[in-house]
Amino acid sequence: MNRGRMLKSAVAMAAASSLSFGCGSEAERRAFPVEVTAATLSQEPNERGWRIVLDSAHVSVGPVRFFEGRVLLSSRATPRFDWYSLIGGTAHAHPGHYVPGDALGELLETHTVDLLGGVSVMGTASAVTGEYGSLELTLATPTDAQGVLKGHAVRVVGTATNPDGGQVRFDVDADLPKPVAGVRFEKSLGTEMGRVRISVDLRKWMDRIDFATATDPDADGVYTFPADSQARNALLRGVEDTTAYVVTWEEGAVQ
Repeated sequence: MNRGRMLKSAVAMAAASSLSFGCGSEAERRAFPVEVTAATLSQEPNERGWRIVLDSAHVSVGPVRFFEGRVLLSSRATPRFDWYSLIGGTAHAHPGHYVPGDALGELLETHTVDLLGGVSVMGTASAVTGEYGSLELTLATPTDAQGVLKGHAVRVVGTATNPDGGQVRFDVDADLPKPVAGVRFEKSLGTEMGRVRISVDLRKWMDRIDFATATDPDADGVYTFPADSQARNALLRGVEDTTAYVVTWEEGAVQ
């Protein structure tokens, strides 16, 4: 056998090994519900000194895919020079080297979730037993421009107040170009009864925003975030932050 054929054979064997690792003979098919909620937004000022009260917060969630690969966070929270600190606030923890590994489960449905409305059950994921390490969360842009999201993946409405008492009423949206990959979910999952809960940390979404950069109020005095403003960049940075999504395994059946 020549060197070319030996190399191809080695690659094929490695690929077969990696595929069988997550779905070997010991893995059993199973299913579990997936639900979404949000952590209550505290009254503490954000990084820019604004106190935020939300009237509504909606997001389009799904598909959700589960993987065996674990997330390694960068040990250095702030690089020597962070260009984003000039426009978007302080750097936060972010995934370091991340390899998803084998897929262990998926929920293909997409739902609009009211993040201020308590726990929302999205559906049931098709999965297998195994060692879970992470998930990939797609915040899909809906096709219905007339719904509560107005054709965007995220929509947040509320009022921000600065230390001097000045207020900004806002109605803003966000769309991500790709899924939020590398969200931590470490669980050795067998056949026990339970469900996955994804809790959105709205503080992480809103923490970097300087509402003074919001412009162009409408006739009712409600502001939006211009495309190149610090406020919009900060919102996008918050929504794509993997640490804004806390994933837990909740024992027992759905309440």
